[in-house]
Amino acid sequence: MTTPQVEKERDLLAAKFDAEVREADARLKALQAQAEARKARADMDEISGLAAAKERVKKEVADLKQKAASDYAAAKSAVEKEIKDLQTDIQRVNERYTSWDAARERELNARLDVADAKLKVWKAKADQKRAQQTMKRHDELATLEEKIALARARAAEAKHEKYTAKAQQALDDAARHFVQAYDAAAKRFGES
Repeated sequence: MTTPQVEKERDLLAAKFDAEVREADARLKALQAQAEARKARADMDEISGLAAAKERVKKEVADLKQKAASDYAAAKSAVEKEIKDLQTDIQRVNERYTSWDAARERELNARLDVADAKLKVWKAKADQKRAQQTMKRHDELATLEEKIALARARAAEAKHEKYTAKAQQALDDAARHFVQAYDAAAKRFGES
């Protein structure tokens, strides 16, 4: 027969063990969710094994409540060892996930740093290309402006020299250079 004192101790110990099993269950569910999110089959299998061990401990806790006083001490010691082993195994898996997560985070940060650096290079190249295109457009427009001014000067000179052969030749050359520069600029800037 058991005394009320022994029964109360048994109930308190069983409640403590039940709480530890519930904590183990919650941690296992979190690990299971992480493994499923990663689609890590081996990890899911390992966690399933830990869940089976948790169920065995849960059954042993339930059996502990029914043990006679003579078997109680041995059963209590066995349950305590099983719970400690389960907690150790859960902690080991959790630490592996935590270190894996830390490694994954470092890898992501490194890739982000590389992408950030490449983005800066690409932006610099695009800025350089835009600057070169702007300079080229500016040069083409300056060339056209120069050819317009030259053609006007040659026309005024030819008129002033009463269209002598030499003045007419200079005017023809200036007109041809102007037309070439104008056509190039019109083609480049979209007008004919």
